[in-house]
Parts: sequence; structure tokens; C-alpha cells
Amino acid sequence: MTTIRLSSIAAPFDTPPARRAATRLVLVADGLGLLPEPGPIERIDVDLIRDIARSSLSEGVARGTAIAILEDTGSSTTKARWGQLLESLGGALAGSPMPRRELGGLLRTHGHESLAPLLGISPASLRRYVSGTREVPDVIAARIHFVALVTADLAGSYNDIGLRRWWDRPRSALDGRSPREALGAAWDPDDAAALAVADLAQALAGPGAAT
Repeated sequence: MTTIRLSSIAAPFDTPPARRAATRLVLVADGLGLLPEPGPIERIDVDLIRDIARSSLSEGVARGTAIAILEDTGSSTTKARWGQLLESLGGALAGSPMPRRELGGLLRTHGHESLAPLLGISPASLRRYVSGTREVPDVIAARIHFVALVTADLAGSYNDIGLRRWWDRPRSALDGRSPREALGAAWDPDDAAALAVADLAQALAGPGAAT
């Protein structure tokens, strides 16, 4: 994951709706491996948003929205419209698994031995997916995407050590189980347990909520 230390958000993203949409977009893009390297990211501005739009376009996601962002000259789009564009792009990216990109970022945080069992696969299979010698099955791609989005929800509150520990700490909201235990082995992102884990991550995503 890219280190995100946001200290400012530039115009035209400085209204509350646009600020929320821009911040969410950056976190989702980070989880999906779409942020430019290297970090850290300290400021959200037009250049950063356009970099994300280019990455989205290269992946074939939200083409119309990405093009609208890239073609804006700085005067033709209102702040309200910017908020709509950012929310639309963030939503499209959140619904578009990109397993090879996502695995790169997740492995920088978790490592093979920790990430593989979380995904319900062996470390050997994980290495094959990363190298491209084996195609990522849809069920595994869905799990990778789920973990990437949970990580995006937590990235604003936790560093890499905190992110790793979060998966293994018992939570009362999960009946005393850790998120890893709640998911189990052959899990699906639409399972009730997975949805509970996602809800927990979203609830902990705000400033000062990390515990």
C-alpha cells in the first residue's frame, strides 16, 4: 500500500461532498493498486485525481467518467459536478476486481504466508497468481478484491503493522472472533460473516477510530 498522509485537499475538491468523495476515491485507488508510485501521498489535487483516472481508463473501468475528468480544463466543471464525478469513479472502481494489481499492494502489507490463508489458498498458488503463471479464478479474485477494499477502509487509520494486526484481533461485533476467524476458509464476499467484517472495517475507518 502507498503511505497516505493527507494534510490538504486542493480546489476544486474543497467542499464537504467533494472532499469526502475525493478522499474515498484515493483510498479505494490505493487498495486497488492504482496510485502512482512512489508515495507518500500528502495532498489531493487535480494531478493526483487525473493519475487515478488514467489508471482507471487503462483498466477499462468507468471510461466515460475517467475521460470527463481528464478532459476538464479547470473551468468547465463545477465543484458539485466534481463531487459527482469522483463518487462515480470511486463506485465503479470499488465494483471492479483487479486481482493482479491488488495483490501487489496487499503483499507489501501482509506477505505471502499471511495473505494466502486469508484468501483460502496456498502460498504456492498465491505466487503463481502473482507471477501470472496461473489465471486467478473468479472466486479468488472476489476475495482479493474484498480484502483490498477492507484495507482501503482501514488505510486512513492504520499503518501496515496495524493493518496486519486488525485481521487477528478478536472483536465483540464478531462474537469475540477476529476478522480472519470470522471469514473462515472457503468464504464468499457475500456471506453474512464477510459482510459483518466489511461493516466493521467501515465503522473503524474514521479519524480517531482505530482501536
